[in-house]
Amino acid sequence: MPTTKLPLFVLGPDFMPMSSTSLRVFEPRYKQMMDDCILDSKPFGYITYDPDTEDIGGWTQPAKYGVLAEIEDYQESGSNIMINIISGRRFKSTQVIQPVLDNDVSGTHFPAVDELMEKADNPADGKLYLRCEAEVMEPIVHNHDQQDFESFVGYISPLSNLIMVSCMYRGQQMDYEDSVSSVDPQEQELFLWQVSASLCSSVNVQQQMLASVTTTELMQVCIEAANDIIQVISEDE
Repeated sequence: MPTTKLPLFVLGPDFMPMSSTSLRVFEPRYKQMMDDCILDSKPFGYITYDPDTEDIGGWTQPAKYGVLAEIEDYQESGSNIMINIISGRRFKSTQVIQPVLDNDVSGTHFPAVDELMEKADNPADGKLYLRCEAEVMEPIVHNHDQQDFESFVGYISPLSNLIMVSCMYRGQQMDYEDSVSSVDPQEQELFLWQVSASLCSSVNVQQQMLASVTTTELMQVCIEAANDIIQVISEDE
């Protein structure tokens, strides 16, 4: 499968396909990244960190699976850039490309992008941000039927309030009753990804979700995550 060079924004494990969010960009590396993505009208990779890999040059290293993010809108606010993004297909990182400088910035004062690139001797293809060679994954295969979906909905129903609150917290719109009664495959997939983000309790779980090839595989990962959460709740009662 062909690869593409993809800028990486390393954040938490709560962003899934078919969703949107807002980001506040203030670090020089991410300002440079946003400038590059906006100028070239290209996406970046929204990816979580790898808890099993040590930092390199002071930079937290990315996990294997992430989500392509398209910039819908942006505006400058003082020294910050506020961007609105929507997520598309998933990708798999095959090789990480390190930034041109180690992360030795401390405190809240950040040097300018030009200053940092000059410090790195302005390498022709060098960047201040992490990148990777990425394989863009195929859309998830819808191999479930209506009975599978209804069984899944029934299984996670004890966590419906948690799912709705989690979606609200992330700024995601969800009409739970409409979602669970839908027979449209695309709406069911959207619901699955919303549930995935709500039940994602660790990087490992998120990576299993994003690596899922089929909807039934994704449902199973969600059910296992739901089991863990239900068990914790029952132990606390």
